[in-house]
Amino acid sequence: MKKNIALAFAALIVLGTALPTYAYVLLSPRRSWAGGSVTVLVNTAGNKTITDSSKGVANTASAIRAWTNVVSSGTTNQSAVRGDGTPYIMLNSNGKICNGSCLAATLTGYYQTVGGVTTITDADVYTNQRYSFVSTSEADGCSGEFYIEGIMVHEVGHVIGIGHSNVAGATMYPSVSSCNNGPASLEADDDAAKNDLY
Repeated sequence: MKKNIALAFAALIVLGTALPTYAYVLLSPRRSWAGGSVTVLVNTAGNKTITDSSKGVANTASAIRAWTNVVSSGTTNQSAVRGDGTPYIMLNSNGKICNGSCLAATLTGYYQTVGGVTTITDADVYTNQRYSFVSTSEADGCSGEFYIEGIMVHEVGHVIGIGHSNVAGATMYPSVSSCNNGPASLEADDDAAKNDLY
């Protein structure tokens, strides 16, 4: 009997260590887009520090679709209008909110709760103009800039209701070094957060 209990306990320990550990955080209150998906529009003005043919717009619109089955994307010449129900990415404006050390910021305060269900009603992304950015389409590569693709995939995680992760290397980790485009690819922790919400 003692041997069986010891074996069962050992099996639980092995099983517990074999399961993945997640550290994602959802925005509070827990919220998601109605219908389970959202289209995010990238403003076509682009970013003056990005020297590819679209100033980062095309690469950003493509990269943010990493949030598969939740995020689709498009481009527009319209600027963000806070609270209008359409999430925009502004590569050319800090929105008077992203100063100092932030690379970009997402306004996540637009949501409503009806019948105990909280839905996101808007979220716009602004980019700090004090930093230089680069895209993977630039011929000269990266030299101390920040990859716009990884930055915007991270910000769109906030758009869909995800907070910061404690897992280094996850897209939703709260910091990134220059010339590191790792956040453009979702890790298991990011997928777990997305799947929890959607």
